Amino acid sequence: MSLRRSLSLVVPWLMTLMIATASAADGDLRLVEAVRNRDVQQIRALLNQRVDVNVKSHDGATALLWAAHSNDLEAADLLIRAGANANIANDFHVTPLSLACTNRNAPLVERLLKAGADPNTAIGTGETPIMTCAGTGSLDAVRMLIAGGAEVNAKEPAQNQTPLMWAIAEHHPDVVRVLVEHGADLQARTKQGFTSLHFAAREGELEIARLLLAAGMDVNMRSQPDSTVKGRGPTYTATISAGSTPLLVATVRGQVALALFLLEHGADPNVEDAGFTALHWAAGTWENDLANPVFGFTDPTGGIPERQAKLQLVKSLLARGANPNERMTKPPPGFGGGYTEPIGATPFFLAASVADVEVMRLLLTAGANPAITTRSNTTALMAAASVNRKLSESAVTEEQSLEAVKLLLELGADAKATSANGENALFGPAYRGWNTLTQLLVEKGADVNAVSKAGITPWLAASGLGDRFGGVLFNTETAALLVKLGADTTLGKPCQAQVKCR
Repeated sequence: MSLRRSLSLVVPWLMTLMIATASAADGDLRLVEAVRNRDVQQIRALLNQRVDVNVKSHDGATALLWAAHSNDLEAADLLIRAGANANIANDFHVTPLSLACTNRNAPLVERLLKAGADPNTAIGTGETPIMTCAGTGSLDAVRMLIAGGAEVNAKEPAQNQTPLMWAIAEHHPDVVRVLVEHGADLQARTKQGFTSLHFAAREGELEIARLLLAAGMDVNMRSQPDSTVKGRGPTYTATISAGSTPLLVATVRGQVALALFLLEHGADPNVEDAGFTALHWAAGTWENDLANPVFGFTDPTGGIPERQAKLQLVKSLLARGANPNERMTKPPPGFGGGYTEPIGATPFFLAASVADVEVMRLLLTAGANPAITTRSNTTALMAAASVNRKLSESAVTEEQSLEAVKLLLELGADAKATSANGENALFGPAYRGWNTLTQLLVEKGADVNAVSKAGITPWLAASGLGDRFGGVLFNTETAALLVKLGADTTLGKPCQAQVKCR
């Protein structure tokens, strides 16, 4: 689904218009009915009888509005010559000019403008004709509207989006070029703070991004939400934090080609105004309810899906000076996903949390410090062992986790370490039922009887009595192995409410 479509308001008039009947308290509606039925012979006959060309049906629709809706240029010509008023809107404030733009009908736009249609009359949602024409990509119509006095920088009231943003969201670079040439405001922002360049980044529009940068837009501009906006915005804006650069937007949306283009044109990979950098995102994965390969759902908001593109971006970010030891200060907003306690995490930590040894090695070569912990004092070893990842939300296998854990142990990671909530690395494989990793960690010194602040032990976690989603799964073999390795089954207290015990 395109950006404009995902943000645009539902237009309530359409279904009503489609099912409207030619009934009204008074008035001769034969002309409206003839236009609805596309009966040219009847239209001509009625016009020769000089019926009221501007009569309205029960919802306020005129014959001209129906002609525009049906994309019927011949009928519209006949009606206009007979004196049809091009500015009469229906009860939902829909005008013939708006419908002509919806239908991408430039000749009809021209006829209506010559007939006196106001190019700045908005429909009920605040959408003006030039916004609609920009979104549908009718270049000739946009030019006509501009020549007719249309406001190039009009804003719809819901999110303050402009015609330029609509053209970008619907992938119309030719329209973008014309709007820029005629004074489109390159600094305009939506209420959530996003500019046209952010829109181009989200949509992966290289040609448009090139055009906008050439026109003078700052490649490192941050999103700046309107301070008066309260609460959470629409789906699109919830996926990006305030302070996001176009580079971060492109990365989160998996638009790698555009992210590389922005890097080549001076994008700073270390801007962390949003709370995390492009390298944080590229290094990890962010599975969530709508983007999770475990469930068969793939989406860039779950992490860059194409492996080679992901590696290329990580390498390019590092080559451009991205800091592999930068720490996250905020989690990704809205859709979230991924590692559940990321504050303080470095790109290396996030790569370890999904057992991505290849990316871990790339980051190590670039100077990553594997000993940096998160704010909760969780180590990369714990993360690699699957601590703090929801059981149903990770595609990481025990084999992959083992490889990452072994690398970290070689780098000097301490298997005995515990986080601020009292968990050690054993909690991960206990929840997962990973016996080989459980055995390895105990051999390396992990306390089999560690008790978390919630009162959970590795044995309770394996026995389906843990304090997180997935804690109800009884990993029988792992629980038995933990007992064999010295687990005291009388320690701690079972959690009957999962995450509420934490």
